[in-house]
Amino acid sequence: MPEPTAPVRPTEPVRIVATNLRRFAVALWVVAVALVVIGLLTNGLRAALLVPAPSLFTAWFAWVVLWRPRIELTEDELVVVDVRRTTRFAWRRVQDVRSKYGLEVVTDQGEQRVWIAPRPTARLALERPGGTVPVTVAAAADEMRARVPAPVEYDGAPPATVTAAPIVHRVHGWAIVALVVLGIAGSMAGARL
Repeated sequence: MPEPTAPVRPTEPVRIVATNLRRFAVALWVVAVALVVIGLLTNGLRAALLVPAPSLFTAWFAWVVLWRPRIELTEDELVVVDVRRTTRFAWRRVQDVRSKYGLEVVTDQGEQRVWIAPRPTARLALERPGGTVPVTVAAAADEMRARVPAPVEYDGAPPATVTAAPIVHRVHGWAIVALVVLGIAGSMAGARL
């Protein structure tokens, strides 16, 4: 009789995105272009320096808040890209993925809610090398959970060496500062028009 084998963890890279947020981002980019055209037609070339400012804010907002947030599942790590920061979790640090109130990554350092799925009814899509598949929040959590390794149990002394399993946070400070600056510039330019 063959011996049981350990479950095979998926290894192909997967990206999870919010389809409705991305559709809204595209709509905002169309609006941003339309604002420039309308502004130039109604105010002429004398306002050419003021007209693009509100559109730049709208386009930047669409990218930072709606298009860029995603979850990347690789063989080595879970990458959560939110509005404020990018967090890289080594899979050994991930203990669970919950989907009751939206996507939440549970680690030994606590929980992190995911921007693209703040509620369990959010519409998501899995982007694989073979194509894109629409999924529910629960199915996305299952996809993530399939990559979480089983806890290692030692039957004796702990290992002599331990390899660090980092959780790395990189703040998107430049993106937030640019969002604020473009918002102020857009408001000032809109007031001048």
